[in-house]
Order: sequence, then structure tokens, then C-alpha cells
Amino acid sequence: MTTLNIKTTPRQCYSKSQTKLMQATLDSLMDEGVDGCSVRKICERANMAVGLINYHFGTLNNLLAAAYLDLAFSLMDKAIVESHSTKLPRQRLSIFIQETFSDSVMQQKTLRAWVVFWGMIDRAPQIKEAHDSSNQAFRVFLEQSFSELDQTQSVKPTPRLAAIGLTAIIDGLWLEWCLSSEVFSADEAVKLCEQWVDAACG
Repeated sequence: MTTLNIKTTPRQCYSKSQTKLMQATLDSLMDEGVDGCSVRKICERANMAVGLINYHFGTLNNLLAAAYLDLAFSLMDKAIVESHSTKLPRQRLSIFIQETFSDSVMQQKTLRAWVVFWGMIDRAPQIKEAHDSSNQAFRVFLEQSFSELDQTQSVKPTPRLAAIGLTAIIDGLWLEWCLSSEVFSADEAVKLCEQWVDAACG
């Protein structure tokens, strides 16, 4: 595997109007779920004319995809940046895991937006593309860390599959916590992920 120096995600730059529409989209999804996913409701929240969605994004699905990608990368950036405070790959994974279950991520409204976006993936190719892009950045970072760890201790079954496995566990815990936050705490989610990494690297 080619070593990639992933220290941040490939976030796009947006105009003030685009950013305002994207934030209004996220706020609508967080407050109303899929019912908030309409041009009228988003523009009302943004206090902007309906036609500006078409002007800035072309379609509602393009706006949703941009909002999804920006939310994903904004949450991932902090985890990735914080994890690069150490050169030790196992410690880097621990910091990354802790950040993915930090207070800024473990918000009912934030994770509710995730669930709504995931439900749109099969219906909107733009959102599927955004999902695939964010997931790839997520996995590349993890695979890089597992590959470095594999140089000193065996990672099972492979660094690539370990990255896929940890990504699936984090996604699953986010989803479960969003649906039933009383079932487990963020600290317990961190412990589950740490135990899984220890088992994969044992």
C-alpha cells in the first residue's frame, strides 16, 4: 500500500450564501428529520429566495450532498488533526476513536442528520457519491495507521480490512446511540472500539 499522509480532509470552499444554505439544510434535518428536506423549508430557515438553491447548487440533491460532505469532513477534521499530535500509530488510533465519540459528535441532532442522509443514499446518486467520498477519506486514514502498526505487530486480517471493520463499528455505534442513547455511553463506545483494535492487533 502506498503511504498517504492524511492530515486533513479534502473540504471545499463555499461562498457565504452557499454556507448559509448548507447550514439551513443541516438545521432542517436535525430538527425535523426527512420532513425538513424541502426547498421551501430550507430557504425559509436561510431567509433566502427559493431560486438561490438552483443558482448555487443546481438541485436540492446537490445541496444535500454538499451539506452531508461538509458535515462529515468537519467532524472528521478534528479527529484527524488531534490524532496527528503523536507519531505512534496505536496512540493515534486511540485519539481518533476518542474524538469520534467526543461531545461535539455525540449530539442527538447531529447523528439524526446522519441517519437521514444514510436513508437517502439509495435514492440520490449525489448523496451516495458524497457518502463514498467521506467514507473513503475515513478509511484511508485508518488504513494508513493500521499499516504503520502492522510494521511492528501483526494486524489481522489486513490493514485494509481492519480499517473497514473499525469504520463499520463506529458507524454502527453512532446509529445505535442515535436511536437509543440510553443503551450505552460515549465512554463505553470508546472502550468497545479500543478492545476491537487490540484484538485486531493482538
